[in-house]
Amino acid sequence: MKSFLSALFGFLFSLFVEGFSRIIISFFHSLEFSFFGIDALPGVSWIIAAYLVSLIATWLGTMLALSIANHDPETTFKFVLTFVFAWIAFETLSSFKVIPAWYLITFPVTSLTGLFLAKYTYTLNQHAITDS
Repeated sequence: MKSFLSALFGFLFSLFVEGFSRIIISFFHSLEFSFFGIDALPGVSWIIAAYLVSLIATWLGTMLALSIANHDPETTFKFVLTFVFAWIAFETLSSFKVIPAWYLITFPVTSLTGLFLAKYTYTLNQHAITDS
């Protein structure tokens, strides 16, 4: 249960960070708020920023989840992976006709990269702790 709750918390934290960055962009440019997609982003540089925020937010959320439930990181990682895949499916299906295909194909890569980078970072950290 701790693995599930920590994974859920980490996933929701990553969504919060992504959403908060989009709120900042919306306020800064006086645009309509959009939680995902590129319609509300003012230009290419902001699309790149959204990619970076997605990568970092997923990394942070996953690291947080793995750190909270350090007794069973594999189960926690599987839960976070499930949440991320469910979110990608929801995001893709809900915006399939209004968002360009290149965005729907490339944006999940940032989330998955952040997820696996977090697992790699956490594993390296655990090995460093046990080796010393």
